[in-house]
Amino acid sequence: MALKKPIKKNSLSKSNLDTRNMVLLTANPVWRAFAKKPVSQKTQTSIGLAGRMALYALTNGDGQYEHFRELVVTAHTGIVLAEQGYGYEMLSEFNLALDSILACRVRALNGEGYSLREQEGHSVNTLLQLHEEQVQLAEEAELASAIVEGFQRAQESN
Repeated sequence: MALKKPIKKNSLSKSNLDTRNMVLLTANPVWRAFAKKPVSQKTQTSIGLAGRMALYALTNGDGQYEHFRELVVTAHTGIVLAEQGYGYEMLSEFNLALDSILACRVRALNGEGYSLREQEGHSVNTLLQLHEEQVQLAEEAELASAIVEGFQRAQESN
């Protein structure tokens, strides 16, 4: 009988392991030095489209958990960037939008489905406009760190 190499069981889920790896990467000073450049137009467009698609789904009755989750991470990422100085004066707008998104989750848990009411949709639209401006101004390393932090905050808020 041949011996097999023991399989190490990792107590971290795939999602938590990926997050931990991103935290380690974004904290690396060498990586940060190379990432001191503006966010590419392709990345800006991808981030903008992801948020807009989620908003569209949640305002047109097609919302699902994934759309909610996208907006929660976006809101937390926007808050992190605002705390770093990219629109600090708009922090209350980010928090208002986050409250609107979380109200959507509460309704979904009560069986109403994932959808934003009209005023909530307006505050989330404002959030997305502000976040798109933040992404244009931030450097790659700052954005990557903010996304990781936003993702971690979103996990804690669930």
